[in-house]
Parts: sequence; C-alpha cells; structure tokens
Amino acid sequence: MKRPLGVRIAAIIVAFGLAGGCATVLGLDGYQDAAAALCTCPGFEQITSCATRAQARITAASEAERTAFLDTFEKKQCGTICEHAAECYAAIPGCDGEKPGCECCPWNDSVLMCSTSDTCQTCRTCFQVATEQGNGMTYECAFGRGRLEDLRDCACSVCTDDCTGFCQNIELLTADPQDTCHTCLEQNCKAPLDACFGDKP
Repeated sequence: MKRPLGVRIAAIIVAFGLAGGCATVLGLDGYQDAAAALCTCPGFEQITSCATRAQARITAASEAERTAFLDTFEKKQCGTICEHAAECYAAIPGCDGEKPGCECCPWNDSVLMCSTSDTCQTCRTCFQVATEQGNGMTYECAFGRGRLEDLRDCACSVCTDDCTGFCQNIELLTADPQDTCHTCLEQNCKAPLDACFGDKP
C-alpha cells in the first residue's frame, strides 16, 4: 500500500538521509525518524503513542540492535512504501515477540491483528510456518514472515532444483540431513536457515 504523496516524500528524505550515512555515525534522531515514518502507515493508528513508544525502544537499544533495524528498514524499502512496514516495525529493538497492548503484534498484510482485550493475537514464527502445517486460524508473526522471505529468496535462487516444493509454497522444510533441500540450504543458505529455525515459539 503506497503512502500519501506528502508522507512518501518525507519518508524518502528520511530514507536517503539514513542510506547516505554510515550506521556507526548515524545520530539517534535518524533511527527515531525512521520508526516514526513507519507509524504513518495504515493500521499503525491502533498502536497507542506509536512513534513515542518506538523511539523509546530505540533509545534504550544497543548500537548493534539499531544497525540491525536500519538494515531491515533499507532492505525492505520501508522509507517509501508500506507493504513491508510490519516487518520493519517488528525489527525495532524490543519487538521480537508478542507484547501486550498491540505494540508488537503480528500483521495480516497491512492490518494489525489485535484482540478485543488490547493484546496481541497469537502468531506463527518462521520455524512454525516453515516446518508445520498451519490450520489457517493464526497469522504469521511479522518478524518471522520477514525471516521466511529471506530464506525462500535464498533457496529459490541457489537451491532451485532441490527445494522446488518449498519455493512453490507446497512443501514444508525439515531438519532431516537426508533431505536434499535441507542439505542444500545448510550449504548455501545457512545464515537465513539458522535465523528461521532459531525463530521458535
């Protein structure tokens, strides 16, 4: 979902400002501006004090955590479009997992999944989505969905023949060393594989 023109222009300025600087010299305000830009996307109005709470988590985070957030922000192009805003928001330090008050809840496309009691809906992690048959009753965690996309991108570029079913979203992954897809992923996509398999409930 594209943002209104004025918002996109402001976000583009933020994004180019971030991309133009090294993460080690980027001021705290730069990270906080990126988080605030995400809070302009549809659905984020359900988060009470969205930008303020995001900025507070960034202020309390380590430089490594801020850098990881910035990497996701740039990779997913969250400074210009809202399609991946949920994943970028989930990458803000302190949002790895469910928290009460809908602050770090899973998303269904651009819709925040918050229960009537103002708590997060249950969501499925990357490990669960990749290895377990879903029942269609729960949503993918935004953070886990991003990790699954990274793994699938790698698998479908270097393990095409071995992971055909996984690439077509019709087969689940396994940790069986005899499985040809798993073997190929271990050899060629170890980082995203470990990140996904490490993302457990």
